[in-house]
Amino acid sequence: MKPDISDLSVDELKRLQEEAEALIASKKDQAIEDAYNQILAVAEAVGFTVEELLEYGEQKRKKTTRKSVEPRYRNKNNSEETWTGRGKQPRWLVAELEKGAKLEDFLI
Repeated sequence: MKPDISDLSVDELKRLQEEAEALIASKKDQAIEDAYNQILAVAEAVGFTVEELLEYGEQKRKKTTRKSVEPRYRNKNNSEETWTGRGKQPRWLVAELEKGAKLEDFLI
């Protein structure tokens, strides 16, 4: 049941507002403290410090880089020019296709 504050004076409402803001700040601080303690407990449970756990996570993310895709098509006139078959077709391929060549002609 929520208290009826409609009969309070302006001064009483201001005091109530200040008390509420202080209580909100205190509860936020407590929530942060609780979260920090949970993080410490998790790190301790796996035998790491928080710093080591964060470093491990960073290293793990760096290792999951995308693998490069092997090219599937090569320009007959310039073997340096290739295309994986993904994304927008390169200009050299578009030009050859416009001349009447077929995509299959460039398969590697």
